[in-house]
Amino acid sequence: MAFEVMEDPVAAEGRRADQLKKDERFTVVIGNPPYEREQRAVGDTGKRKGGVVRYGAAGISPLLEDVIRPMSDAGLGKHAPNLHNLYVYFWRWAVWQATELPPGPSIVAFITASSYLEGFAMGGVRSLLRYAFDELLIVDLGGEGRGALIEENVFDIQTPVAIAFGLRKGISSSSCTVRHLCISGSRQEKFERLSTLTLDEVATDVPGNGLERLIPHDDQADYWSWPTVTDLFPWSHSGAKFHRTWPIGETLSLLRRRWCELVTAVPRERGALLFEKERTATSTPRPLLRGGQKLRPIRHLDRDDRPESIERYGYRSFDRQWAIADKRVADRPRPVLWRVRRGGQLFLTTLTSTKLGRGPALTVTPYVPDIDHFSGRGAKNVMPIYRDPIARETNVPGGLLETLDQTVGEQLIVEDLVAYVHGLLGTGAFTERFTDELAEIVQPVHIPFTGSPDLFNRAVELGRELLWYHTWGERFGPDDATTLPPGTVRKVSPVVGYPDTFRHRPDDQILEVGTGRFGPVSEDVWNFEVSGLKVLSSWLGYRMAQRKGKKAGPLSEIRPRSWVFTDELLCLISILQHTIDMTPTAAQLLDEIVSGPLLLATDLPQPTDAERKPPKV
Repeated sequence: MAFEVMEDPVAAEGRRADQLKKDERFTVVIGNPPYEREQRAVGDTGKRKGGVVRYGAAGISPLLEDVIRPMSDAGLGKHAPNLHNLYVYFWRWAVWQATELPPGPSIVAFITASSYLEGFAMGGVRSLLRYAFDELLIVDLGGEGRGALIEENVFDIQTPVAIAFGLRKGISSSSCTVRHLCISGSRQEKFERLSTLTLDEVATDVPGNGLERLIPHDDQADYWSWPTVTDLFPWSHSGAKFHRTWPIGETLSLLRRRWCELVTAVPRERGALLFEKERTATSTPRPLLRGGQKLRPIRHLDRDDRPESIERYGYRSFDRQWAIADKRVADRPRPVLWRVRRGGQLFLTTLTSTKLGRGPALTVTPYVPDIDHFSGRGAKNVMPIYRDPIARETNVPGGLLETLDQTVGEQLIVEDLVAYVHGLLGTGAFTERFTDELAEIVQPVHIPFTGSPDLFNRAVELGRELLWYHTWGERFGPDDATTLPPGTVRKVSPVVGYPDTFRHRPDDQILEVGTGRFGPVSEDVWNFEVSGLKVLSSWLGYRMAQRKGKKAGPLSEIRPRSWVFTDELLCLISILQHTIDMTPTAAQLLDEIVSGPLLLATDLPQPTDAERKPPKV
């Protein structure tokens, strides 16, 4: 009996698709591309993703160049790495297929992450879409899980999404009409609205061209006329990035043990222990903390060799840990931050390219901050208050303090400015009052500057008290005090052994940490957040036997031998409770400031390009 061999249907479909792509022009491209930052996997030495978009092909230049070029022309080329996102690759590929091979009428319809609508680093995508299409219709579905206005997403994700329809009517496009519609509500409400939606309802015109935003924006509101935090502190920098977790730990002794394990291992094993990425066991970088000759590679270290330093580290808002300050174990430690960390330095952190959520709009740390310090998400959002290690050169525009002197009638120092800003932004009062503005577009936060000397001084006084607490009593203390007042929370029972679980009991306001019991801990303290980062549960999660977060090599498995964090936990709870207690005062003061005479951004000196650049140290 003869059997007919059937052709593999998947292979046959692949051949037909290849033939179609070779001989025919696509007129419609639709889909839901993946959206994730394209990064090399650990141990992956192969070619990174992107295909023809990133690398081009025979006779075809890399397609992404058309996205990067307008950003480079605008002086924004340094943000190009943020374009390496899979959904950006798909957008560029779809535009190429539908409008360039050859040019002609076409439609592209995608539902993707909505960051390209206004994200600072996505201007090149907006420029591409405006160039490619005659009409661009945006149905903004929101769904922000961490920003100022949290709402349900149409997918089980925290990233807001949008549907875009790009229409090309002829051979080429001379101009692009952009229209926008925002659909809000629950997931079910969004689905019901979409089921009856017609494109005629996408009717709000969005003016602009090139890199400008693809969402409407009311720039006439008072809020937008106030100076931004980056107008006041013009040099902003990304925080430190180790690319491995083991050089960061909860105690000094823990990091000493991990370092000892590294340098006592046989040389051939040290690469795996280091968890090699950009930095390897044979790397010979310059010192992180000072000038000088290149450091000996980790592979050649003796068992008694020590790291450059182990220092306190601003890991997350209200979470100070320790870090091995040595360039051999950190891929991108941001040396300039380590070299200006002395002399009363204070680092302000916020979100400048992502929408803020609930809680403080600004946090602080007296230690070099991690790239994700503010809320577990990072960017160029660290602002030191000094540009040098001896606190002589302030990170404020020339003439700003003198201008404010005339307003408040007394001579100000940079600490007064920092205290004023933190008095307004350092609690949840600001994000509560300006929820709509913060949710509208991505921008550094705008700050109302009072023209009243009395209100200014009250804000400074409030800010100084907050800063004392938020720096663990190390800065801004009254009469040089370095110890914070004890809070009302007490240890009910001790932590025995090393805990692996914790929970909050709202009925009796008890915090359980393993066998330990602490109270009273209010629900407000338990739920205290910084733009989605639940501070107390995050702090505890990093101190469990099984530390939360990704593991990065064998050294990460070395954990503290005993629980030594009771005093620090009680201090943290006291800090959070005090911040909550001061929030009504901050809200009342903010109301009075906004209702009174205010300085506009145009009333203050503007930063120069040189003042926005990092100092040379």
